[in-house]
Amino acid sequence: MPDHPLPALSPNGRRLIQKLAELPRGWLTAAALAEAISVSRRTVLRELPGVERWLTAAGFRFLRSPGQGLLLDEDDCAPLLALLETGPAADVPRDERRRRLLAILLAAEEPRKAYALSRELSTSEHMLSADLQWAEGWLRPYDVRLCRRPGVGFWLEGEPDKRRRAASALLRIQLPEDALRLGKPLALPGLLSPETAGKTWAALRAFERAEGLYFSDAGFLSLALHCALSIEQLRAGCWAPSPVGKNVSLSRAARLAAQLEQAFGIRLPTDELRCLALYLEAYGGASGEDDWGSADELELRDIATQLIALVGQALEIDLSGYPSLAEDLCCHLRPMLYRMEQGVPVENPQLTVIQTEYAPIWKATRTACDAVEAALSLPPIPDEEAGFLAMHFGAVLERESLIRMRVCAMTVCPFGMASSKFLASQLMKEFPSLHITSSGSTRGLSVEKLREQGIDLLVSTVPLEIDFPHVCVNTVLQGQDRAMLRDALERVQALPAIRVEKAAPNDDLRYVGRLSAELLELLATLRIETVRLPATRGALIAAAARLFSPDGPGPIERALLRRDRVADTYIKPLWALLLHCKTNLVPGCRLGYLRAEPPVYEDGKVIRGALVLLAPDVAEEVPVEVMQAVSALLIEEPDLIEALRADDAPRAAKILEQGLNRRFRDAMHRKWQG
Repeated sequence: MPDHPLPALSPNGRRLIQKLAELPRGWLTAAALAEAISVSRRTVLRELPGVERWLTAAGFRFLRSPGQGLLLDEDDCAPLLALLETGPAADVPRDERRRRLLAILLAAEEPRKAYALSRELSTSEHMLSADLQWAEGWLRPYDVRLCRRPGVGFWLEGEPDKRRRAASALLRIQLPEDALRLGKPLALPGLLSPETAGKTWAALRAFERAEGLYFSDAGFLSLALHCALSIEQLRAGCWAPSPVGKNVSLSRAARLAAQLEQAFGIRLPTDELRCLALYLEAYGGASGEDDWGSADELELRDIATQLIALVGQALEIDLSGYPSLAEDLCCHLRPMLYRMEQGVPVENPQLTVIQTEYAPIWKATRTACDAVEAALSLPPIPDEEAGFLAMHFGAVLERESLIRMRVCAMTVCPFGMASSKFLASQLMKEFPSLHITSSGSTRGLSVEKLREQGIDLLVSTVPLEIDFPHVCVNTVLQGQDRAMLRDALERVQALPAIRVEKAAPNDDLRYVGRLSAELLELLATLRIETVRLPATRGALIAAAARLFSPDGPGPIERALLRRDRVADTYIKPLWALLLHCKTNLVPGCRLGYLRAEPPVYEDGKVIRGALVLLAPDVAEEVPVEVMQAVSALLIEEPDLIEALRADDAPRAAKILEQGLNRRFRDAMHRKWQG
C-alpha cells in the first residue's frame, strides 16, 4: 500500500486496470482491451494517461510500446487487485457524482481547481468537464452562474437567496424516501450540518403541534430546508432575504421565528420573518385571521374555477358536480403559484406517463393552463406543474363511474396529494373490491386513527413501518403492483373485521337548525348601497363599517383597516375590495355590497365596489362555514357579483340562496353518507 495519496481514477480507468491484472501477462492492443471491457478504442486511449499515472504512483510497472501495445509487467497482480478493492471507490453512479459536484460548488467559499475537483470526485478531467457543463444547465433556473477562469478554477456567482434555493432543491433530490416517514432530518457536508438540520426539524415539528397545523410532506420539507439553510447562511454572515412583493401577516411567522431563535440562540431579521410568512401561506394555508377567505384565497378559487370550466369544456364533461375538485385544486395552486413566482423548478416523475397514457386529459389541462395564464397575467405554468393539475382532473374522471366496495383503503404518498389521489383513482377503477375513503401523506399515520376511520388497508408509494395491513406500489400501477395488490386484498378479506364503533352524532339536527337559521338571516339582511364620490379606499372602508352598525362603526372600521394594512384586500377578478371581520356588533352573518360611483382608481387597480362580510365573534363554526361558502360563491357564480353591481338585491338573494342550498345540501349528504 503506497504511503501517499493516489491520483483520481475514473470508473473506466479502474475497469481497465482490473482487466489488465486479470488477463495473462503479455502485450495487448488498445482495440483488444477495449473489446474486453466493452468500450470503444477511443475511450481506452483517452483513459490510458490516467491509468499510467495511477499505476506508477501505486508502484506497479506499466509499459506502452508503439507497434506492440500495452503491458502490465507484474508477475503477481494480487496486490494490485487488493489495492483496487481497498482504495477509494471511483465507480460512483453518474447522477450521484454530479450531485456531489453541485454540493461542493455550492459550499465552496473560493474557486476550486479542476484537478482537485476530479480527484475529490474520483473522476477524470474529461468526465469532470461534461459534469460541469451539466451543472451549469442545472443551476441556470435558479439564477446561479458557474464561472471559470484558467489558472483560477471554478466558482459560483449568485445572490444568497438564489444559492439557498438551489441548495434546497439539491437537498430534496438527495432525500432518502423514508427520511420524512422516520422523522429523519437531511444533512449534507458543507451545505447543511446534522446539528442544524436536527434542531430545525425539531423546532418545526413543535411549531406544527402548537399551531394545530399539518403540513404535507413536501410542505414540511420545503419549509424545514429554507429555515435550516437560512440559519447556516446567517451564521456564516452571507444571508440575504428573498424578495417579498406583497404584504403578508407576520403573526404566525413571528411565533415560528421564536421557536428557531430559542433553538439556535440567534435573532432572525424582520425580512426573514416575511420569507417565513410566505412559506407558511404557501404550505400551511391562510392564517387564522382570514377565517373565510382573503383576497389571495379568492383569486386562487377564481383560477380553480376557470380551470375546471375550461377542462370540462374541452373534454365535454360537466365537472361542476365534484365539490371536492375546486378545494383540491386550490390546495395545490397555493404552493404552485409560490414556486412559480419565486422561480423554483419542480420535478414531476409521472409527466411522461400522463402525457402518453392520459393524453386527452393532458391536452385539455395544458390548453386550460395556457388560457388562464394569459387571461390572469400569471407567470408561465411549466409542463411539470400542469402535469400535477392534470392528475387532479384524472383522479376525478377515473372516479366518475366507481361504486363503494367492501375493503376500505387509504392511499398515502410522501410528496403531495395529487399523486395519492391519482393512485386512488387507478385503484378504484382496476380493483372493484377496493373503496378508497381518503388520501394523505405518510407522516402522522396512527393505527388507532386508521381503525377509527374504518380503514382496512394502506396503499403507499413508499415502504411503511407500521403494524397495519399495507402494500407498497408505484404511483402509476405496474404489473407487479397489481399482483401484490391482489395478494394483499385476499389477505385483508380473510381477516376478521376490526372496527372501532363510533357513537352516532346526536347534534346533526341542532347543526342543521343553526345553519338554516344563519342562512335565512343572511339572506334577509342582504344590503346594497351606493357610495357617492368615495375618492379613496379609506372612504369605502368607512362606509363599510357603517353598513350594518350605524351607531357604533368604530371597532369594525379599525378591524377592517388593520386587515387592509396587513394584506391587500383588493380582489382583481371582482374589481372590488373584500372587507370582512368578526364582530360582536352584529347578531348574525351579514353580506353587503357598496357600489362606488365613480370607481376608485389606484395604481393598476379599478375599485368598482366593496364586499362587506361580517360574522358574530363566537366560538362556534357555523358562522365561519357560512361566510366561507359565501366567499366561494362570489367567485364560482359570476351572476352574483353582477346582480350586486346592478343593485338588484332580489336577484342576488335568489342566486345566493340557490348556491348555498346546493353547497350545504351536498356537504350534509357527504357527511351522512360517511
